Formats: sequence, structure tokens, C-alpha cells
Amino acid sequence: MLIGEDFPKITFQPFGLDLVEPNAMIGDLVIALVSWYFAYRVSKMVSTPFFRYWKYFFILFGVSFIFGGLGHLCFNYWGVPGKYPAWLLGIIAPYFVERAMLSLFPNEKWKRILIRISQIKLIVAFAGTVAVFMFVDLDVDPGKGLRTSTINTAIGLLFTLGYLGARYAKTITAGFRYFWVSVLVLLPTAFLQSMKINLSQYFDRNDASHVFLILGLTFYYMGVKKYADWLKKSNATEE
Repeated sequence: MLIGEDFPKITFQPFGLDLVEPNAMIGDLVIALVSWYFAYRVSKMVSTPFFRYWKYFFILFGVSFIFGGLGHLCFNYWGVPGKYPAWLLGIIAPYFVERAMLSLFPNEKWKRILIRISQIKLIVAFAGTVAVFMFVDLDVDPGKGLRTSTINTAIGLLFTLGYLGARYAKTITAGFRYFWVSVLVLLPTAFLQSMKINLSQYFDRNDASHVFLILGLTFYYMGVKKYADWLKKSNATEE
């Protein structure tokens, strides 16, 4: 185990290629497949903004992790810029979670205000991250490229999944508790990454984080499914 530093990257040379971190590529591929499976299942549910936005999230989240895996795998060829597509998609994907949860907000005036705030936050985060790409030497500290998106995601999901998830669990159906619980499930990833806790070279902090991400995705899907089941039983419809 290593704490505070990372193991040397695993390298391998299939067909003469100089590739690294196959474990990260495998983990990212698993997350993408799980996310796309959930997107498929959600697409079979009720066609309302809530479910459509969740489908968009699962699709885009999966795409971002494919790019993320390739960024790890081909680092010796692409360097830090190879990670940019995944980082940028990682800003956009949570926006659809915010839109999904806000689509159920009962006060129309505040719904419009909150959606506008979400949109502005997305633009600021995207522009800020691009500015970091342009003006910060990420070869020295690649982690700086993720800070803006991490803050953006934390603010958006804490409010929509945490606060609104708890509120909807009381006012709509108890199934929404899966959303606020998902926030707690994902907290260990921040601890693992910030402290750089690596169990082994073959199962490092990124691999451990992938396990929690899959659990988090599963809780997202369960929350969506419970709401779909509730709608079906109550014959309720969204506006």
C-alpha cells in the first residue's frame, strides 16, 4: 500500500505499442458499459423530461469514461491533452442530472431560476477548465485540470441529489432516497483521490474509485426506477 504517492504506471507493449495503465482502461470500460446499460433501461421508461435527462446523463457519462480510459492507455502518445475530452465531458454529464432533478421542482418560478443558474454554472465551469488547459502547465500537476469540474460537480450534485433527493423523498416518493444516499456512497472517492491511497499497483486509487462510481451509478438507476414504478402505480404524469 502507498499513501500520498502513486505506484509506477503499469506498462505493456502489445503489437509494438507503448501503452500504460491497462487496469484504468478496463475499469473505465466497465463503467461505460454499466452506464450505457442503465441508459438503455431508462429509455424503456416513461418519456418525460426527468427520464430523458437521466438517459442523456448515462449515455454521456459512459462516453466520457471511454475517452478517460483511452487517455490513460495512450498517455505516452497523447500526454495530458489526451485527457481533455474526458475532463470536458465530465463537466457536461452532471448538468443532465441537475436538469433531471430540477424538472420535478414544484415552483415554476424558482424552477426557471434554478435551471438558469445551472446553465450559467455549466458555462463558467467549461470556460474555466478550458482556460486552465491554455494557461496552466498541467504537465507539472495534471490534477489542476480537474479542480474546476470537481467543484462544479460537487455543487450541482450536492444540491440536486442531496437536498432535492431528500426533499422529493418526503414530498413525492420514498424511492428518491436512493439519490441522496448516492452522495454518501461517492464520498470515499474524494478521500481516496485527495489522500492518494493506493492499495497496490494493480488496484490503485483510480481502480478503487471505479468501484464506488459503479455503486453510485447503481443508486442513481434505482432512484430513477423507483420513481418510474411509483408513476406506474399511481398513474401520475409529469407536466
